[in-house]
Amino acid sequence: MSDKNTIEADNGDTADAWENWRNAGRVAKEALKIARPMIEPGAKVIDIIEAVEGYIIEHSSGTSFPCNVAINHIAAHYTSPIDDPTVIEEGDLVTVDCGSHVDGCIADTAFTVALNPDHQGLVKASEDATKTAIRMMRPGAKLNTIGALIEDTIKSAGFNPVRQLSGHQLKEYELHAEKQVPCVSGKAEVLVEEGEVYAVETFASTGSGNVSDLPNPLIYQLLPIRVPVRFKGTKQFLGIARKDYKEFPFAERWLTKQMKHATLKMAIRELQQNGALFAHHILAEEKGEFVSQSEHTVIITDKGHEQTT
Repeated sequence: MSDKNTIEADNGDTADAWENWRNAGRVAKEALKIARPMIEPGAKVIDIIEAVEGYIIEHSSGTSFPCNVAINHIAAHYTSPIDDPTVIEEGDLVTVDCGSHVDGCIADTAFTVALNPDHQGLVKASEDATKTAIRMMRPGAKLNTIGALIEDTIKSAGFNPVRQLSGHQLKEYELHAEKQVPCVSGKAEVLVEEGEVYAVETFASTGSGNVSDLPNPLIYQLLPIRVPVRFKGTKQFLGIARKDYKEFPFAERWLTKQMKHATLKMAIRELQQNGALFAHHILAEEKGEFVSQSEHTVIITDKGHEQTT
């Protein structure tokens, strides 16, 4: 680590400025360890999600986004609604994606489990692509070149990268900062710099690699703007969301436990109409296709990188 990655503690000792990032990574990693043995036929998705989120809430400052469980053709942004009846079936391909934070310092990590051995090659493709990308993460590396290597790794395994999803830079209280780590090659030469943090994630698909939005989103995020609201329930919604979730995405399920369902839906509608609430739609490939994901968080150091998850 270079000198700029340390800070002076109140007692005069030198404290590592990256400690919160490391602790967040440790918590997210341990949360995924809880999830892995739960992935079996007959398991309820909501049980997995609540176990992961419960561990993160207990051992860190909180979640940096709701735990996602993606099954088969679902690529991202599925979290359980309240009383979710969804269960894992024999032969499913199951991804668990979770995030924690310690005082705003974020970790983001994911893995995929194939309950059908025929899908193990798809799982390996995203794992290999993420490992390849992480090996390249160091000061001066070009993100478009890393994207080309991700694309080549996945295509060489016989699959397609998901174009619309990418890794992303992390900043304090900011899950998606300016820079992206694409899953495909590109022309824009954006450089990796020392002192940055990235969530490096790759997605491999048996289909075209193009995902689309599904209706009825389950994850939302407040935008950093103030808008006039008329409905009393909207003011209640804003009070809860700003206090408990700050700048991070949150699950509709969480608010359902604190507000009446009809009131919650009206508040969401008003805030979306005012442009103050962003919906993270569920992203999916064509039905019958399968998508795997692999993700880790890395700190860019003067010598290369440090993986926190």
